[in-house]
Amino acid sequence: MRIASIIRPFRFALLCTFLIGCTYYEIEPIKIPEPKVPKATTNLEASYVTIIPNKINSAYWKSADFLPITSQNQVTNQIPSTDGLFNMSGTLRGLLDFNNGVSPDVTLKAAYTNDSLYVLVSWKDDDYNASRFNWFYDGPTDPNKAGSTAGWTSQQSDDNLILSFNMGSSKQDVWNWSLALSEPMGYAIDMINNGAGAVVDTGNKSYIRNAISDNRSGPAYEWNGVQQELQRTPAGFTILDPGYYLLNKKTFSGDLINGENIYQAECALCHGKTGDGEGFSNPVGIRLNKPGQFNRLTRQALDLFASDGSHHEGAVHYPADDIDRTDLFARLRGFSGIPGYYLENPTGSNSDIRSVSNVQLAKIDGNNTKGYSVLLIRALNTTQADDVVFTPISQSQYEFSISIADNDNLNKIGVTNKQLTFKPKK
Repeated sequence: MRIASIIRPFRFALLCTFLIGCTYYEIEPIKIPEPKVPKATTNLEASYVTIIPNKINSAYWKSADFLPITSQNQVTNQIPSTDGLFNMSGTLRGLLDFNNGVSPDVTLKAAYTNDSLYVLVSWKDDDYNASRFNWFYDGPTDPNKAGSTAGWTSQQSDDNLILSFNMGSSKQDVWNWSLALSEPMGYAIDMINNGAGAVVDTGNKSYIRNAISDNRSGPAYEWNGVQQELQRTPAGFTILDPGYYLLNKKTFSGDLINGENIYQAECALCHGKTGDGEGFSNPVGIRLNKPGQFNRLTRQALDLFASDGSHHEGAVHYPADDIDRTDLFARLRGFSGIPGYYLENPTGSNSDIRSVSNVQLAKIDGNNTKGYSVLLIRALNTTQADDVVFTPISQSQYEFSISIADNDNLNKIGVTNKQLTFKPKK
């Protein structure tokens, strides 16, 4: 007991001495790195990445440096020379017309992995144009081109982007992204220019002309009424607007001449002679010639609506004969514009360039408030003779040009003689 009583005070004294002798230090706060702020570059710089940036919203694109493009007029004052093609000169004056005269603010970003190149192009364009060579019956006239638009003609055009990479020996590898022809399937159109104009690479294209014969023949097919669904890689799932895209198709039917006669006799009083809604009755009828609109309805849905007097005041003028109805439906299809192409998956060398965009393809309507962001993805080496080969280790720079069209496949803005630079791996 005596020993324990001696030890206890000794322990307390020792603890006090230890506590008094301690020195306390403040812990240094952990420094969180500032997020990288994208900066403008003079070349298009592709950084090596290990996480694949194959989506528009991939984290890499938020901080990647960018190449700003000061666009110039490349081709202007061009109108389609082919008979039957009209109203494709929306940007006849180049920059004065493109995006309604407001700068498109084009920017490019790039990245690469061990096997692929990724290029993201963004620009402003306040309208969606996805009706390349759509069919119209007695469509509007073209103020820039003489010629009759009576009967079937092919009108309108689409928004598109072109990157051309120099292959040497006056050859160029051309990557053509088209809102009307390539974006629905998730591929850019792969082309080669040997000095005499760009032609599509070998293999099936993603689009086939929807025509009986020529640009005045009328369409061979129309939408068959089944929702057009696609699962694309890596673009993902989409539904295609049947007013502009034709995937699930059936043979176009109806006698347009008889349908036109029925329309003018029974429908024009309310809906106008040209389907513009400017008839002579009170109240006037709804507009029928808005591009894409009425081709989103099946013929069965049109039939149910037009024959129902509780919804359609003109139901008493609606033909009772099934053949006359079929002919009238064909005429109504010609007001809104039947897609000028039908779609399929490309094959061969023409399937080399994948594409992803920020466009919602289920319904192409209204203003393009967000502009375009288009991601193009291609293997560094496709092993195809008509494609440029990228070898970042042995060759770091490649010359390219960029062209953009707004509702017009003829007049273009852009810039030439830019450089793609592969930055070394870190």
